[in-house]
Amino acid sequence: MRMWVNIVVGIIAIVSVIGLVGCSVSHSASDDALHESSYYYDYIQPSFTEYVVATREWLVSNRNFISNNSDKELAMNMPSERGNKNTSRKAVLLVHGLGDSPYSFSDIGKSLEGEGFYVQTLLLPGHGSKPEDLMLPNYTDWQRIVDHYANLLKQDFDTVLLGGFSTGANLVTIHAIEQGNIDGLVLFSPGFQSKTPKLERLAPLAAVFIDGYKAEERNAARYTSAPLNGAIAYSNSAVKVRELLKDKTIDIPTLIAISEADSVVDPFAIKDLYLNRFNNPKNHMLWYGESEFTHDSITSLSMRLPDNRISTGSHMSPLFSPDNSFYGVGGEHKMCANSFDKNAVEACERGEGVWFSAWGYQEDGKIHARLTWNPYYRALEDAMSRL
Repeated sequence: MRMWVNIVVGIIAIVSVIGLVGCSVSHSASDDALHESSYYYDYIQPSFTEYVVATREWLVSNRNFISNNSDKELAMNMPSERGNKNTSRKAVLLVHGLGDSPYSFSDIGKSLEGEGFYVQTLLLPGHGSKPEDLMLPNYTDWQRIVDHYANLLKQDFDTVLLGGFSTGANLVTIHAIEQGNIDGLVLFSPGFQSKTPKLERLAPLAAVFIDGYKAEERNAARYTSAPLNGAIAYSNSAVKVRELLKDKTIDIPTLIAISEADSVVDPFAIKDLYLNRFNNPKNHMLWYGESEFTHDSITSLSMRLPDNRISTGSHMSPLFSPDNSFYGVGGEHKMCANSFDKNAVEACERGEGVWFSAWGYQEDGKIHARLTWNPYYRALEDAMSRL
């Protein structure tokens, strides 16, 4: 019953926020490019190095720091590059999801560097500073920055891959379809279709119910608050990628990693798109869950792992190694706010023994925190090495 009460409150919050947005002036209602506006910084730079410098200046002046370690927070939210761009002939551009940061690829980037890639990781406009800044960008701003830096990589490297998490996966897939000259895709929990596609244009219900509109910021690697405008930008990317995939197929090698219990996106709808619209013989899907499939390119990996106190995978769990210092086993950040059960959240925060799952998963006799690491990370690395 408590969950349904909170759902009603969440719906009321959506209506309230829609009213606020309708009465306010935001960049998203205009046709101006955000990077050319007077109230944001110019993130479309001639080179990635200049972009990193400009972004650092912006974040130093505009981020609402939540700890005493501002250097660490900056490092987690800054766009970054790894590997030797002067000797490598292959590169990959990585794009995070709604509300997240380049830290989403702290392990993936290192793994790809180990495969000889020069790795760039973007910070999408509106992110890394404060949640209110997500009221500034629209979908076009996000697509523009992805297109710009992907095209710069194509000028300098023989092989270019694109990788993305959730919303970021939508953006890189759209680029691959519309602009081409991409040699492969690495997609983590792609946001092609949410759990609530009919409501996507308002706001994905899962994001609103989990994060609310305004909440205390306690995670240096992502926003906890979720302004509606960011969800609408995500929605526009999801609608566009589905429209493109109605008429187009993707013929380059693609790896998709997704959890069956994902609380944000519809994994079965994404699996169907993968089977019907992605056609390369090197394609591979890592399915973290209990369903078994006859298609040879789908590998199912059980997430019922009692020895690890894991009940299910989550939206974010494919991304991180168990050794990650922030999100891994024994990492410094535990996501206790994993349901509407206040008692369970408080028990987790007191340090009582917990299990790990997707948001909202419940099981009698168990308290669940969010699963924030991938128990099969080595298998993921192996799959990436074969692209």
